Amino acid sequence: MAPDSHILQRLSRAVMRAEAALGGVLVGAILMLLLANVVSRTAGRPLIWTDELAVHLMVVLAFVGASLGIALRGHMAIGLLPDRLGPRGRAALALLADLSVLVFLLALALILWRWFDLPGLLRAGSGAALAEQSFNFVYTDPTNTLGLRKVWFWLALPLTCATALVHCLAALHRDMGALRP
Repeated sequence: MAPDSHILQRLSRAVMRAEAALGGVLVGAILMLLLANVVSRTAGRPLIWTDELAVHLMVVLAFVGASLGIALRGHMAIGLLPDRLGPRGRAALALLADLSVLVFLLALALILWRWFDLPGLLRAGSGAALAEQSFNFVYTDPTNTLGLRKVWFWLALPLTCATALVHCLAALHRDMGALRP
């Protein structure tokens, strides 16, 4: 089976296309929000909620972009060592780098699991009860001007952690294929 036809590679490409589309929509939405803010302030009737929504969408965009960067291998790297290695050395170094990313993503997943505390939420029965029992306000903390709960924006973290894991596993599969004789 060709390395790019493996299910992980196909899944990673599909997720990457969805992330790129979502990133484009988010950039457009942020641009429109900032433009609406400028126009409304010029007209003397500022829409104060546009700033907050734009900031939250920028954070979501940053996480989507980080996952997309893993898929495209587009994060900053120093090429001095890989340029001096042969093909197998570069493949081994890529494997080491992708394993490091995997360890980071698994640690992030563990932190997010503890932060979102789904078992605690199910035991408590509601976000308010969870906050009362554990002082975990993840489900109840409101935005300042939008009147929404911040959890709707924070959900970008576990979702992009999951998509980044898909990209990382696809990269590890590619790395292992490059190391095979």
